[in-house]
Amino acid sequence: MKLLCIDVGGTSVKHSIIESGLNICEKGIYNPDSENLDSYVESLGQLCDRYIGSVDGVAFSMPGIVDPKSGYFYTGGAYDRFIHEINLKDLLEKRIGKPISVENDAKAAGYAELGYGALKNVKDGIVITLGHAVGGCLIYNHEVVHGRHFSAGELSFINTDYHYADFETSLGYRCGADCLRKRVQEKLGSDIEYKGYEIFAMANDGNEKVLEALKEFVYELCVQLYNLQIVFDPELIALGGGISAQKLLYELIDECFLEMKGRMRFFVRKPQIVPCAFGNDANMIGAYHSFCLLHKDEEFKEKRGKANIIKKVRIKDDPDMKGYI
Repeated sequence: MKLLCIDVGGTSVKHSIIESGLNICEKGIYNPDSENLDSYVESLGQLCDRYIGSVDGVAFSMPGIVDPKSGYFYTGGAYDRFIHEINLKDLLEKRIGKPISVENDAKAAGYAELGYGALKNVKDGIVITLGHAVGGCLIYNHEVVHGRHFSAGELSFINTDYHYADFETSLGYRCGADCLRKRVQEKLGSDIEYKGYEIFAMANDGNEKVLEALKEFVYELCVQLYNLQIVFDPELIALGGGISAQKLLYELIDECFLEMKGRMRFFVRKPQIVPCAFGNDANMIGAYHSFCLLHKDEEFKEKRGKANIIKKVRIKDDPDMKGYI
């Protein structure tokens, strides 16, 4: 199977050609036209036109709450102003002219870890992506959990404050990149728009104020990791996103859990936390895995349907079976 795999982000689109065995042949970044739905679909279609003659299909990882089998988007994440309660899969498939699949971006990351990465041999686990917001994917009995309304694992929408609920009390903000940057800015009295790797570099260099801000951020993250451990009881939690590659992050997580255990009268279990395996390629690899699973299932159903038709024809033509149909 050779697929064009597309990871649609908030501002840019990463794409790659992936073959069986996870052989990534080519990578690129594309900036789609996102003025409206028509221009957006056409822009993605033009990207696909470059490769469509040499691939078997197109696998999309996209923001939003989506039913991956029907392709219906209930929300569109960063593109919600025009991707809202529509079947985007049908529109894209009509424009592209090849079989496609669509999957939520965090669940795509989950598929990557489930199929080939940190959770390959794990029955129950959670994948959490730490970026601009917080993405999540629950894995139960070695399958990605979508939920009745396809919103299982939408961790960004968890509220963290019982006094008042708004955007700034959501988990997506409290444990997202903007809040980490804001904490650092407040400690340093600066308005510099620090990147995640710059924050960790300052902390690793011994900047006490940055380290203090980082510890506060990680402690709040650990409270939510502990809550997830209590609710779901996974074997492993795998962290993805840019900062998940930082060794210091895991050292601070261990420190915070040790502190939590000392404070709490009842402490059930510290989550076992590992980094995701695929970094910035996770969503594209997961989209590849999702496509293979979806179309394998459709192929199975098609074959089963043909077998049933053949069986019925044979029975109908058998004189000894008259009256049974």
